[in-house]
Amino acid sequence: MVKVLFILLIGGIGVQTIFAASGDYAYQAKKYFSQGRYSTAYSQYELALKEARKEADLVAEGRILTSMATLATHAMEYEEARKMFEKVRINSLDDKSREDFYKAYMEFYNLQGEYGSAFSIANKNSFKKASAVFLGEAAIAAAGSKNNSEADSYIKKISKCKSPGQLAFYKARVADLKGENSKELYEDALKLSIEKKQYYTSATILLRLAEITGNKDYAMRSAAVFSELGLAKPFQKANEAIQ
Repeated sequence: MVKVLFILLIGGIGVQTIFAASGDYAYQAKKYFSQGRYSTAYSQYELALKEARKEADLVAEGRILTSMATLATHAMEYEEARKMFEKVRINSLDDKSREDFYKAYMEFYNLQGEYGSAFSIANKNSFKKASAVFLGEAAIAAAGSKNNSEADSYIKKISKCKSPGQLAFYKARVADLKGENSKELYEDALKLSIEKKQYYTSATILLRLAEITGNKDYAMRSAAVFSELGLAKPFQKANEAIQ
C-alpha cells in the first residue's frame, strides 16, 4: 500500500516545529526532500512560503514555490505544479534561483513528454556556470525534440561538471530518446543513484528499465520505492508495469 497519497498534501499537513523564519523552514524542507520524505518536506515548504510572504521576500518566495512545484511534478500532480510555477515572479529572482526555476520547469515538461516546450526554455535561457541538472534537462529536451547535436553538446558540458551520477543518468536518457541502446547506461546510472541515495531517480530508472526489458522485477522495485516515497501516481504507473 502507498503510505501517503500526495494529493492529501495539497491541502496541507500541519507539522510541529520550532523554526520561524522562511529560511529555517526551507532548510528543514530541503533535508526532508533529500531523505525522500516528500510529505514532511511539502508541509515544511508550505510553512516556509507563509513566512516568506510575511517577510515580503520575493526571492525566497520564488525559491520555495519552485521547490513545491518540483515536489508536485515528481508526484505527477501536474496541474498543481503548473499553478505554483505561474506564481513565481521570475524577474525578482537572482541568477541561481532563476536557473533552478528553469531547470524545474524543463523537468516539468520533460516528464510529460512535452520536449518542445522544454527545449524552448533551454534555448531562451543560459547561465555562465550552469549546473549539471540544468544542462541535463536541456539535453533531454533537445534529444526529445530530435535536436541531437544540441543534446550531445549539453552532455559534453555535463562531463565538465564533475557530477558522475548526473552524467550517467542524462547520458542514458539522451541515448534512450535517440533510439540507441540505453540498458547498460541506465544500469550504470542506477548503481550511482542507489549509492548516492537519490531515491526518486532510482525509482525512475527502475521503471524505465522495466519498460525497456519487460523485466517485472525492475517494476516491482520501482513500485516499492515510489510507495515508500508516498508518491501515489508514480506508484500506480510502476504497479501497472508489473501486471
